[in-house]
Amino acid sequence: MTPKDNIFAESFSQVKAFEFDEKVVSVFPDMIKRSVPGYDTILKGIAMMAMKYVQPNSHVYDLGASLGAVALTIDQSIGHQSVKVFAIDNSKAMIKQLYSNLKSIQLNNELLPDLADVHQYPVTNASMVVSNFTLQFMPVEQRKKVIHDVYRGLNPNGIFVLSEKVQSSQALIDYYHGYKKVNGYSDMEIAQKRQALEDSLRPDALDEWIKRLRNVGFAKIEVWFRAFNFVSITAIK
Repeated sequence: MTPKDNIFAESFSQVKAFEFDEKVVSVFPDMIKRSVPGYDTILKGIAMMAMKYVQPNSHVYDLGASLGAVALTIDQSIGHQSVKVFAIDNSKAMIKQLYSNLKSIQLNNELLPDLADVHQYPVTNASMVVSNFTLQFMPVEQRKKVIHDVYRGLNPNGIFVLSEKVQSSQALIDYYHGYKKVNGYSDMEIAQKRQALEDSLRPDALDEWIKRLRNVGFAKIEVWFRAFNFVSITAIK
């Protein structure tokens, strides 16, 4: 049974900045399922895109892999293709747990967890790159660099899937908080987590993300999924 996320269930006199440490890792599957609307749908969409765009003997990148949900989804969906799937994250706790999880999983391709910073990671021979709610935690200049490096490292007709929490109206933010309450989070948990994320998660406007993608050379850009203030975009080289 997946451990329940109750990290912010007690009242703190001072809320610490959010970080992907051992405590978060231990409840991460429950946290992501209850906190990101449409997460399962996004993973299924990524699987469908992988079946269309991933090419044999190419590379696939899961940027900000956490426990490897995207990397594993792609591996399972494409079958044996002699593909290298790089699962990159800068959280030691996440990568350690991913290595542990892989011991009991039958893989179709080579899946390579790597403890590294996404904004410094080389992308080469890529047919698919996914950044699932990762760049929002980076400084703006690093976000621009990652998108530039992804475009440069993609092969022709390669796909970049970018999922982000974006700036939105107060109404959509309120709906999102309602979504979390429906999923069992209390007002206190919602408020304390929002405070913990205040300095680390700084969302951009959707138009800004699309502009960045267009500026580096992507021509086919489309928002394929949206729920409240969460979006996922496809960009084809």
